[in-house]
Amino acid sequence: MFLLWGQLSYSQQVNEVATLLFKNIKTNLTPAEKNHIATKLGFVPSGNKEQPFAQDKESREYPFNALVYATDLNKDGKEEIFIHYGNSYTSGQAGSSIALFIKNAAGTYTENLGFPGLAPDVLTTTSKGYPDLLIGGPGFEYPVWRWNGKTYNLLKMVSDKDYEKLKKVNLEALVVRE
Repeated sequence: MFLLWGQLSYSQQVNEVATLLFKNIKTNLTPAEKNHIATKLGFVPSGNKEQPFAQDKESREYPFNALVYATDLNKDGKEEIFIHYGNSYTSGQAGSSIALFIKNAAGTYTENLGFPGLAPDVLTTTSKGYPDLLIGGPGFEYPVWRWNGKTYNLLKMVSDKDYEKLKKVNLEALVVRE
């Protein structure tokens, strides 16, 4: 493939959804990684400036926003990317969903979580270098997710009363700032 001066190859161009998703986000992701994450999420542009995403072309009348959190959960120098997005159309009673992308041994970002819930609280307890995550939603119990070396799995449920006793930080506090 020959490139004319000033043109970028596909791996250097950021697609429309990735451009909207990562607008004003400090991250070390390459354009190809941004495109990969945007493609995995499956969002389409909604045409609405305040809520720029839709779940698919047929649901553009239910637009939503997405927040990106670039973190380094296991302190290995590679970013883990949380995406907090949605509305009641995409996420039911929770009103939002959470997805997490972690770079695997092959160097590819793989999706974890990807279900209705609030932005997680990051607990001080860990497994295999990654912190446990508490993901709230509707109800009186909250699921705690634990890393097994390849993916996050449900560990246990925590009651409202026990939630207050947990040592945790808000996801926003872990955003990589350079």
